[in-house]
Amino acid sequence: MPWHTLSTAEVFDRVESDRDGLSRDAARGRLERYGANRLPHAPPPSMSRIFGRQFTSPLIFILAIAAGVSLALHPDDPTDAIFIAAVLVLNASIGGFQEWRAERSSQALQQLLTIRAIVLRGGETYDIDAEGVVPGDVVWLESGNRVPADIRLFEAHGLEIDESLLTGESLPVVKDEAWSGSA
Repeated sequence: MPWHTLSTAEVFDRVESDRDGLSRDAARGRLERYGANRLPHAPPPSMSRIFGRQFTSPLIFILAIAAGVSLALHPDDPTDAIFIAAVLVLNASIGGFQEWRAERSSQALQQLLTIRAIVLRGGETYDIDAEGVVPGDVVWLESGNRVPADIRLFEAHGLEIDESLLTGESLPVVKDEAWSGSA
């Protein structure tokens, strides 16, 4: 049965938790068992891969063909072909360098943008890194917080979530603990 159709008591029973949240030891054990709460990410591409991608544009193919045709038509004077090839390599070098710097900047920004979560553990609230949220944690959401994981609401008071990144909705969506999605 889907999680969103279960009662709050059934959800707590299945995740072996309650309204006071997990104990700190249980949370630590689940973090070891399930791993960190983060999306998988591919390693950044190597410089050589970025450089190679610069040659996949249709315009680059046309210029490479032009260099080949120029060389075929004037084998005694390869100046034009060499010039076109030099422009291709220069373009790839500049484009590759810019893409590599953008990739590094993106990685640095991701390191700075850590999401925090307020969890209830053993009846006490803790402000933790969102990567430490585990199945069975009770998460507190307040105005301005990001939702740190897939969660099931069991209590809400006027909660509105900005889902524009997921759905394109321009207005916040009202969330309610009674919604089950089975209507």
